[in-house]
Amino acid sequence: MTTAVLGAAGFLGVNLVDALVAQGERPRCVRRPRTNVLALRQRKVPMVTADAERPDELREALLGADTVFHLAGHYPRHCLEPALSLETGLRQLRHVLDAAAAAGVKRLVYVSSTATVAPAAGRPSTEADVFQQAPPYGLYHALKWQMEQLALAERRFEVVVACPAACLGPHDLRVGTSALLVALARGLDPPHPDGWVSWVDARDVAAALVRLARAAAPPRRVILSAGTVGLHPLLLALARRYSVAPPSPPLPAAKAIALADAEEARARVDGDRARLSREIADLIVWGVELDATLARTSLGVVFRPLDETLDAFDAWARRVGTLPPHPKGAPWKHPPISTHASSS
Repeated sequence: MTTAVLGAAGFLGVNLVDALVAQGERPRCVRRPRTNVLALRQRKVPMVTADAERPDELREALLGADTVFHLAGHYPRHCLEPALSLETGLRQLRHVLDAAAAAGVKRLVYVSSTATVAPAAGRPSTEADVFQQAPPYGLYHALKWQMEQLALAERRFEVVVACPAACLGPHDLRVGTSALLVALARGLDPPHPDGWVSWVDARDVAAALVRLARAAAPPRRVILSAGTVGLHPLLLALARRYSVAPPSPPLPAAKAIALADAEEARARVDGDRARLSREIADLIVWGVELDATLARTSLGVVFRPLDETLDAFDAWARRVGTLPPHPKGAPWKHPPISTHASSS
């Protein structure tokens, strides 16, 4: 099949390109202007530039592609302008859907988020647990829900949706979902609420996306999660792993959200990064335990254990300077992190 990847230069995008190349494909990598493409150049894959605000560019970029992976959904830098962010995200997604239809695309694999998975009473949540309206949990949840609903309403070609948990692993150059981990490993004390956090190796997400694209009858919507654990116990385990001081106790939900709002407002003025983003605060405060059985049974996905994912992230992060190097001659020994996997 002829494959195009929107957002190929990003964290998940690079991992997906690697997975496709390993399967003998040479994906067309669509990236935004002014995007860092060093990783793609190293992989010697074909690249094309297209802006989500320019439908003609998108259509040209997708012409001849049977399958499109859409990993480039609008990602707001902060949550201070919810109306504008919602309008931008939906407009850009409509441009992608229209371009795919005009280009004759047959299947689009849309990458959403587990923020769209509703809580279930007395059990972990599955793909059947869907919010009936935009969840009132902040901009990120509302944006991801509305965009996913728009994608699922598409009828001109087939759309399948993947909902990955917090992605960890190599190539997270922007330090997105790994921000709390990196801060802690560097000896900082990141403020955080407590609540459920689910994770997944970015390489496993990439493998699952390839299987979604190739399956004769794929699930319409699938959760990708290796496990779920309380955030504060996880940070305590990570502190032991990196031999740093344990984090302070978690903040109450209301204080965490208020701090995130204040930090985003400060960071917007200072041009800095918020110590705690509203998106992360909402994801943790409103997090749910997840059941990834469907990914295992319908796609045959095997999720890596957390220690293996962290080993790969650490090796990459120390190489590129996201984490400091180990002292020369110091053995790398750390206690294993005990977690429980998403229900199987």
